[in-house]
Amino acid sequence: MTSIDGTPSTPPDPSSNRLAWATIVTGLVSIVAVVILALTHNTEAIGPVSTIGLAVTSGVQINSRNRR
Repeated sequence: MTSIDGTPSTPPDPSSNRLAWATIVTGLVSIVAVVILALTHNTEAIGPVSTIGLAVTSGVQINSRNRR
């Protein structure tokens, strides 16, 4: 975020980037796992894996409000 005079403020916290990457990687891994399970005809395992992937990717919300 920049201040009123256009100079950059403090750099963003790198831990927020790690959380975003972890969420993306978990979603992609769950999609790949569901596809592999479907191709190998493990239909009873598709439900729990897809539920876990959906819960992780859609359940994490990051909201940030910086008021000065």
